[in-house]
Amino acid sequence: MSELSPRLRDEIDDQVAEAFDAYLAERGPDRARRVWPLWLAIVLTNIAWLVVVSVWSG
Repeated sequence: MSELSPRLRDEIDDQVAEAFDAYLAERGPDRARRVWPLWLAIVLTNIAWLVVVSVWSG
């Protein structure tokens, strides 16, 4: 697989930072129940980016 472009790395870094901020901001017993959709969205977005990059690279 080819190396990720700087723009793609920045996008992934931003998503991870946002998820981490959301995780730290959430406090309480039901934190995991509220945060898991965010993590799922980030994982699916990253998988989609990796598929697109791998398809475009040939």
